[in-house]
Amino acid sequence: MVFGSASAEWVEGKGEWIFGPDISENEACELALQKARKDAIRKVTGERLSSEEQLICKEHQDAADCDLNRLTWSTMDGVIQDIRNKKRNVVRKPGFPKCTISLEADVEGPSGEGPDPGFDMTVRLNRTTFRHGEPLVISVEPTQPMFISVFQWLPYEKSERQVWRIFPNEYDKANRFLGPENIPTRKGSAKYSMWIGFPEGLDGKKKLADEYLMVIGTRKPITFKQTYSFDELKGRLLEIPRQDRREVRKLYNVVRPE
Repeated sequence: MVFGSASAEWVEGKGEWIFGPDISENEACELALQKARKDAIRKVTGERLSSEEQLICKEHQDAADCDLNRLTWSTMDGVIQDIRNKKRNVVRKPGFPKCTISLEADVEGPSGEGPDPGFDMTVRLNRTTFRHGEPLVISVEPTQPMFISVFQWLPYEKSERQVWRIFPNEYDKANRFLGPENIPTRKGSAKYSMWIGFPEGLDGKKKLADEYLMVIGTRKPITFKQTYSFDELKGRLLEIPRQDRREVRKLYNVVRPE
């Protein structure tokens, strides 16, 4: 299969974040940097927002981690090849301390034309907050026949490869969906189940963690690897023309077991 090449261009990006007392100056500047990266990518790929992308962890001490993960996740539409002229400005005005990051980024956007509005799908999870050990069921309703792949991003995983393909899998290989279907599929559900677990090794003070699913539909069968780094998956998706794929992202929370 031959894919069109993606395009790249230099654009400006800017982000800012207020800090203290619960978010340190360095954390605020890292969040501002991610906002600046997102701002640059948005100028190339266009803005796509959903209610799921506004999900944040409920516990105050988890806010920085969850916000950073959410910002990282929202940059999936483009890859930054290089950054230049990065500037950091910290204002410590009483009651309004703020870190601002400005930069120029070489952004590689998706190849091909824009998305095909008729090639779409609806995705639902059986819940948005899971207790440790609760089952995961993904409902997919495509508007056209498409090949479905599902990836799970585990941002608290210590390994570089934090993205795992959970469908299709060795128990559930038929991923061409002609209409509404659940994952595990009707045939696959007799062989396996999926469940959500609280991230191992996460700070004991955190009682809630955020994790992410990406459901990808393609016109033609695509052989994806079992695991990717976050940036590797971004690059792989950019090789597929936008009119030949559709992505739906889902965020969910996991509650630490008592």
